[in-house]
Amino acid sequence: MDENRIMITVSPLREMTAKHILESAGIDAVSVNKLDSAHAGIFGEIQIYVPKDKAEEAKRLLKEEGILD
Repeated sequence: MDENRIMITVSPLREMTAKHILESAGIDAVSVNKLDSAHAGIFGEIQIYVPKDKAEEAKRLLKEEGILD
């Protein structure tokens, strides 16, 4: 696999914000929504993946913006 998972969240808003930040910086980001729609965010998660060679830069950007701890 050529991608690294850099973030897991249950918040669609947080996922959209993170993707916007990454794409604005020129980093391709793909999200995989594994939330169970029948239980409104109680079960599952949203995962964000970026290319392996951009993973560290992506994490740094998201930390600077307060999206990642």
